[in-house]
Amino acid sequence: MTADEIQQQKATGFRTLRFAPPLEAAYQRASDALIRHRARLAATAGLSLFLAYAVVDLVTLPAELAHITATIRLVVTCPVIALTLWLAHRNTPDDQTFQHWYLLAYLVGGLSVVAIILAARWHSYPLPYEGMILVLMFGYFAMGLPFFAASSASAVLVSAYLLAEILADQPPASILSNLFFLMSANIIGMVGAWVSEYRHRAHFLDRRLLELMHQSARDESQRKTELITAASHDLRQPLNVIDLTLASLPPDPRQPALRSRLRDTVDQLRNLLGTVLDSARLHEGMIRPELQHFELAHTLNELQDTWSEILFRRGMHLHIVNSEPHLAVVADPILLLRVLQNLLANAANHSGGRHIRISASREGHQIRIQVCDDGIGLPEDQRERIFEPYIRTRSGHQAGLGLGLTIVRQFTQLMNGECGTGPSAPQGATFWITLPAAITASPEHGHEPHIPCDYEHPGG
Repeated sequence: MTADEIQQQKATGFRTLRFAPPLEAAYQRASDALIRHRARLAATAGLSLFLAYAVVDLVTLPAELAHITATIRLVVTCPVIALTLWLAHRNTPDDQTFQHWYLLAYLVGGLSVVAIILAARWHSYPLPYEGMILVLMFGYFAMGLPFFAASSASAVLVSAYLLAEILADQPPASILSNLFFLMSANIIGMVGAWVSEYRHRAHFLDRRLLELMHQSARDESQRKTELITAASHDLRQPLNVIDLTLASLPPDPRQPALRSRLRDTVDQLRNLLGTVLDSARLHEGMIRPELQHFELAHTLNELQDTWSEILFRRGMHLHIVNSEPHLAVVADPILLLRVLQNLLANAANHSGGRHIRISASREGHQIRIQVCDDGIGLPEDQRERIFEPYIRTRSGHQAGLGLGLTIVRQFTQLMNGECGTGPSAPQGATFWITLPAAITASPEHGHEPHIPCDYEHPGG
């Protein structure tokens, strides 16, 4: 069964309550399984109803007639319904066989009512035909039988009732009057059963189409996951080879700037690739943070080792202030490193400054990390939108995707943190993140140092 087949069936329609063969077979299996569950409640209600009527018969009917009607209910009808209820809670017989038994139980219940009415006619007791109406409507609505099965069974019951009235020598006018009301009830039941099954079939098509769409989405997500995993390795490998080759080349005094530009290009490509892959992983829900307690100094040292040389080649300097070396956070070390790398890349690519400063401080139960630069600053009209996807400042000196700061926000939120920009300043821009602080011993003298973000330029 494919989505195209389902869409074609919906376009064609199913007023005859029949699908194309593959869909019809699947629907019948689903419908048969549903009947077994519905039979549990219907059989319980039917059994209670016939038992209650048996008691009413013994109390209200003449003794001879009550003996016949109660016997029919207790010896024939109730055991059949009780057996139906028992089978409904078992795995055997199979659903299709059980539906046939379920229809047979409906017929037995209806014919028993016909027999009770016939017995009352023979005993000249004015027992009304309302019991037949109840059985007809019970079959159509409470039992939930398929339209064609319920209609056929109800036609048998109405015919049996008509035959019983004739055998009881009822006046033709009385027979026609009763038959009119019974047929009216039967027609109402048939219309209701048709609408119910039509709606159920429409829901079946919608459910199957939704299941196929979900499965297609899962398959597509799996393919994307495999592609991202492969790309993460295969695309980085050539960059690593180029980087190692450049590092192993002997110095060439004739072209000192060429190697530097090549390494800068490799670094930019690596950062761009990391941004694209991070965005793809976030979109596919592949990133699950592994929160743990660790000292911030380890991450800051890794940044120092990785980025100092990169920034130096661009004529920039990285200053990491770690006045409180034992600051500990609750975060994912890998995600936190990517957040700080993206903030550094943003400052290096778009600030136009020469100095970048990273500082950290404890603020209550939070650790606040700031990345400041001495560049041209952040336009005031973009301060609120800078973390949205594909937003790039007009003052940026290098092209980018506009996803780095979006990834900063999403990674920070995954670690139960927040991010933002600092207040306007005459020079430079400030970006900050806050993360939960790990529980550590209280600082000495009860002082929690704050690391300022202003710059101390050489010679100043």
